[in-house]
Amino acid sequence: MENYLSAQQLGTFAGIAIATNVIVQFTKSIFKKRCKDYVIRIYTFAVTLILSFIFIPHNNTLKDIVLLIINSILICMTSFGNYEIFKDTYRNTKK
Repeated sequence: MENYLSAQQLGTFAGIAIATNVIVQFTKSIFKKRCKDYVIRIYTFAVTLILSFIFIPHNNTLKDIVLLIINSILICMTSFGNYEIFKDTYRNTKK
């Protein structure tokens, strides 16, 4: 089990970004058929927020909750960036 993500690794910025990418990439086809792109972005933020609340240690104070939301926004934006890099890299550029 040393080669897989642990709960401690998921508590980091990179761990949650990786988990978000994996979860969203495998489940977004459910939403993509019926909804527009902005729904995928909201879904990505929701996944990130849930993972952050589960794996990042915090107290239930207003300060910690606000910080988790801000961190979730940053991780969500990182996940969008990762997707764009892969999409642009493998895009067919023939005209």
